[in-house]
Amino acid sequence: LVMKYEDVKESIRKHEGYRLEPYKCTEGFLTGGIGHKINEGEEIPTTEEGWLELFDKDFEIALNGARRLVNEEDTHPEAFGILVEMCFQLGEFGVSKFKKMLAAIENKDYEDAGWEMKDSKWNQQTPHRCEELSYRMRNIR
Repeated sequence: LVMKYEDVKESIRKHEGYRLEPYKCTEGFLTGGIGHKINEGEEIPTTEEGWLELFDKDFEIALNGARRLVNEEDTHPEAFGILVEMCFQLGEFGVSKFKKMLAAIENKDYEDAGWEMKDSKWNQQTPHRCEELSYRMRNIR
């Protein structure tokens, strides 16, 4: 089974949405494009192309974060994609705190991993996204 990164990017786009004009996210951070947290002093893109370039960079950061948390080769592609999306939203450090979920993924117990995802502050912050990703994780066969 080969992971299709475009599918993961599409899922992230769907959950994050796209905004040309910066806005404050639910956590109060200045955000723009496809869920890009704008850092102090960072140049803000004024075109969709600029935001898409940033999205590709942010996606690479999330992808590499997921690769540091689990072995991509040993993980079901769907589970790995979900981890990439979690890293995109929460950061590698945030996802590293999901110790029981990561252990379940290592053991290929994707159903347990999905339930562990719901036992989190993340589930309170973005319940629809957590529920969808948890459901997808629980139903990997």
